[in-house]
Amino acid sequence: MEQHWDCGLCRVENKAEAPRCRTCRGRLRGRDRLLREIADGAGARRRAALLSAFLPGLGQWYRRRPLTGALLAALPLLVLALAAVVATPLGHGHVFAVAAVLFVAALAALDAFRGPTEPVAPCRAACPAGVDVPDYLELAREGEDEQGYALIQTRIPLVGVIGRICHQPCEERCLRGIDGQPISINGCKRFLADGQRGPPLDSHGGRGGRGGAGPSVGIVGSGPAGLSCAYYLSVLGASVTVYEADERPGGRLAWSIPEYRLPGRVLEGELEALRARGIDIRTGCRIGPGGRGIGELLEEHRALFLAVGAQRSVGLQIPGAEAALDFQDVLRGAKGGSPLPLGERVAVVGGGDAAVDVCRTALRTGAGEVHLIYRRTREEMPARADEVAEAAREGVRFHFQAAPDRYLPTAGGGGELLLRRTRPGPRSGSRHAPPVLVEGEEGWTLGVDALVAALGQRVGGDLFDDPALQGLRRLPDGRVWAEARTQRTTLERVYAGGDAVLGAATAVEAMFQGRRAALALYAACAPEELPAERLADRRLRRPFPGHRETAAARVREEMPRLPVDVRRGGFGEVEEGYGEPAARREAGRCLQCHREL
Repeated sequence: MEQHWDCGLCRVENKAEAPRCRTCRGRLRGRDRLLREIADGAGARRRAALLSAFLPGLGQWYRRRPLTGALLAALPLLVLALAAVVATPLGHGHVFAVAAVLFVAALAALDAFRGPTEPVAPCRAACPAGVDVPDYLELAREGEDEQGYALIQTRIPLVGVIGRICHQPCEERCLRGIDGQPISINGCKRFLADGQRGPPLDSHGGRGGRGGAGPSVGIVGSGPAGLSCAYYLSVLGASVTVYEADERPGGRLAWSIPEYRLPGRVLEGELEALRARGIDIRTGCRIGPGGRGIGELLEEHRALFLAVGAQRSVGLQIPGAEAALDFQDVLRGAKGGSPLPLGERVAVVGGGDAAVDVCRTALRTGAGEVHLIYRRTREEMPARADEVAEAAREGVRFHFQAAPDRYLPTAGGGGELLLRRTRPGPRSGSRHAPPVLVEGEEGWTLGVDALVAALGQRVGGDLFDDPALQGLRRLPDGRVWAEARTQRTTLERVYAGGDAVLGAATAVEAMFQGRRAALALYAACAPEELPAERLADRRLRRPFPGHRETAAARVREEMPRLPVDVRRGGFGEVEEGYGEPAARREAGRCLQCHREL
């Protein structure tokens, strides 16, 4: 992210050198950008709000909005002057005047705190990490690939990973989808990431990090949240050490996402870039009972970030469930090159991305027939729609509105799975009506060689038995409680994020929490580093030239994919990625719907 600057999309010449640029945030890069974000979020907005509550308009002057400040300062004076002229003795007019002044003060304080709002594209609003999608699409369209990649990295550190596994809520909100097909936002993101080679440039044009001269921070867990926190702390200049109990860093990115979706080389490239920044990733290092204690780490580091994930699988609650396989074991074995023997016929219970991954993995490890059992309809499946469609193309058989009733293992291996039909039950305030069994139907039997439970994960583990974590507040389902704005837990100097806080969530959500924790953590450890001077966003955006709308512009570029008859022979990556011409055309379909023409 160090080489990205907002001046690239500004029409002011010379870039970052004109007089107005000296007080514009657009010219900031890397560490200065993050420090400014911390300062604005932590202190500047609150100070401005207090100033305007004391004297309307003063906070707007503080935040370099003199015209708005002058208007808000004039309103109370005008109200008081009118009250003095109209009503000489004390009466209802004066009460109204005082109420009007207090209302203006409250309005001025709110305006000073929130500041002027800018139009936000629906895709950016839908992104959990707040990635500026239209801007990086414009940079990709113009051939500014390094700038586009760096812009994404200001919000998401592992661009190549997210470009492959993101659940794409942005594409669901893309306005192109109203009259045509939504833009392949994730495909363009992957194109920008695949074009990068080596660690990102730093603010001086070199490669690598700042060397870790700042406060020392320990991170427990190397999953998406932990790696994100480590990256942004390294940009800020902290000395970062990541502790990972497994022999491979990456958490569920390394062992639960199949090779055909996320090749190991992609993750390894991202990890090498992090190591090049000076981040110390220690594998095979157990934290908690049987390893290093949390108290010991707190003595060594200024603060800790817990990114331990949701490690425990949710089991089936039916007779015979003890004979079912854990989906995490199935995925880990296949990813590590030692797949579990599943046999010819496999049944998978679940409806999330992990369940679909298990089905497609089973086909690639020799199963001839794979059944997925889900208790709701296809439209209600939490798995990505495109992954479900690809699984169907590969031969996975779906049983919707069906639930397992019992599993009867046989002596020679495998067993019989009794299924019952379900229907939507009465709504109880949740998004979907809970399914209930259809009364009067006996169900049917499915003979299988292996049954895999893929019902999700929950937070747990021996780590929470550490004496230093006894005061840690946890929710009834095991998740760690953390402040929404800072990711701070109930323990001093201990922060948490990712699946440990969210439950089994998406990688992009976990990365965003890691970023938020990094900024809050650094602000607490090094408040003297935060800038005191105030800069405004004074960019003059280049006018968007608009589109010549054609029928072709409504159709997204076809993503090249591995042929179906080839996929089941191995774990080759299914989506092959856009070439340069296709990526440029796809990025050029963006309507830039938040900008003036």
